[in-house]
Amino acid sequence: MRNFLILPALAVAAILAWSVPAPVLAQGGLFAARAFVNDRAITEYEVQQRQRFLTLLNAPPEMVSGALEALIDDRLRADAAKAMGMEASAEQVTAGMTEFAARANLTAEQFVAELEKAGVSGETFRDFVAAGIVWRDVVRARFAARSRPTDAEVERAIAEEGFGGEMPAGPRVLLSEIIIRRAPEEDARARLLAERVAKIATSEASFDTAARQYSSAGTRAEGGKLDWMALGSLPEQVRGRVAALSPGEISPPMQVGPGAYALFLLRERAKAPATLPEGVEALEYAQVLLPGGRSEATLAEAARIRTRVDTCDDLYGVASGVPADRLLVQTQPSSALPADLRAELSRLDANEISTSLTRGDALMVLMLCSRGPLLDTSTVPREQIRARLLNERLVAFAESFMAQLRAEAVIRYP
Repeated sequence: MRNFLILPALAVAAILAWSVPAPVLAQGGLFAARAFVNDRAITEYEVQQRQRFLTLLNAPPEMVSGALEALIDDRLRADAAKAMGMEASAEQVTAGMTEFAARANLTAEQFVAELEKAGVSGETFRDFVAAGIVWRDVVRARFAARSRPTDAEVERAIAEEGFGGEMPAGPRVLLSEIIIRRAPEEDARARLLAERVAKIATSEASFDTAARQYSSAGTRAEGGKLDWMALGSLPEQVRGRVAALSPGEISPPMQVGPGAYALFLLRERAKAPATLPEGVEALEYAQVLLPGGRSEATLAEAARIRTRVDTCDDLYGVASGVPADRLLVQTQPSSALPADLRAELSRLDANEISTSLTRGDALMVLMLCSRGPLLDTSTVPREQIRARLLNERLVAFAESFMAQLRAEAVIRYP
């Protein structure tokens, strides 16, 4: 729990600090409305619960004080999801709570128990996780197809970031990053926040959590995790600091530009691998596994999916209720695929769907996204750059969409 939840002794102090006077409780003041969003109330109780929760996560003061506005955004996210016929399934929420708790090396049940000791209900935690899940699905369903970078855009980003055709051989590193970025005139504020984050992010679990909360990088949704890359490919001012780290160690904050500071966690180090073969066919494909085999109901669901998707990205919205392990999008050399999967994909053109295969008790909805030569990713982190470009665009679309939802909503403060 260190660096993630406040320790029990401090939790008691937090409860005392947040206690509500008995007269207020008696008058039912905790359930008075603090705001109305499209005629739905947000209560004082909800605001205090969110503030306690954020305080226990060591969130900065501005996030704690902004709890009401964050809850308003959550209401708008739920409204947008409802309008699209989407909701976070019980399985998704449970998986999200488990993943969140695992960052503190706890089970979901243990995590909820610790929260409740500090006066935060399990329902507050559940609502927090569910809001994030459904918003992710909404944003992907609306904007993933428009956000997906082309190969040309990835190559252009590689060139702009200084990756050349001849990459350093040397050792490779597996890093996680936290990038704190503010306007150049707010350099002092960025530096102070980076120093505060450095005090929180002292282990891999707490680094993951801090990246999701504070990082400005496109990798924040993955806890700051980067793909394998050549140590020699890093910018010079970063390379020396990373080279001095041992696996599990975290660099102190370092300035990487005006108003920009970075922290890096070295997860692993390895020798340079052999270069991947050029010209080998690679297939990017998506598969959705629908329980029920080739039953009439499952085939009908597969037909519904077929009529509603044009590209692989559309599957994120159409199959939003499918557990994460049953919706996969990946790129592999054709030679590495099982024979039946390779044969089925060979019959498809880009964005065509097959429902001929099954896996266990599940019908496979198989879609070919694209085919092309296998790129050498041994030193150039193409997939990490592709993911970063996608995430940056999705974040921009999400922010714009939220501004639109706020502009169209009726928000009242009593």
